[in-house]
Amino acid sequence: MVDPYLVRSLKRVHDQAANDLQVTEPTSSQTTAERFNEVLNDFQDGYSDNDRLASIDEVEGTHASLTRHHTIERANEDLREIKLKTEQIADLFELDVQDFERVDDVTEMRPIVIQQHAIQETDVTTEQTVELNITIEHIQETIQHIQRPPEQKQELEELLTEFEEELQGEQDETRLQRFLGAAANISEDVATQMAQRALMYGVTGVLSLAG
Repeated sequence: MVDPYLVRSLKRVHDQAANDLQVTEPTSSQTTAERFNEVLNDFQDGYSDNDRLASIDEVEGTHASLTRHHTIERANEDLREIKLKTEQIADLFELDVQDFERVDDVTEMRPIVIQQHAIQETDVTTEQTVELNITIEHIQETIQHIQRPPEQKQELEELLTEFEEELQGEQDETRLQRFLGAAANISEDVATQMAQRALMYGVTGVLSLAG
């Protein structure tokens, strides 16, 4: 089975390239190329015995400039190449295009919804507990790749830092709920992962299991 985190990362890059290709104004491809190269390296490190995967090259990326018209088309070529290569990687792992497009529905960890009331620890199943193996680095990676303005990403980083300090300290549920609520206003994915991390520490008073 393919690492779900890698698949989600691959889909984010694929969708970003596809979205950028639909933008009418000149769009640079450098950031998307950097993200693609990171995901490609992660795949190649994780599946080093896959020769076809090893043959896929990185994409350099281009800064598109109105004063240098050839850079605009070159950036678009990069984006098309990135989109194609993400689909090639998906094919290698037998993720057909339809499934690849729906990967978030299949693999995204969504066992927890932020709520205001408490639950009993006995409501947590073994299967759900396994899904809650989430690290600070994982959340930081999510923040890095979400499509939000830099100032909102910085705010999420600060909220995560304070949230983690509270988890390691007194675990005041009111403060934890406030951090989760502020994070959810920016990114539900980040807030969900923070909530999952709280459950790993045994904090259930601010969480409720979905469905």
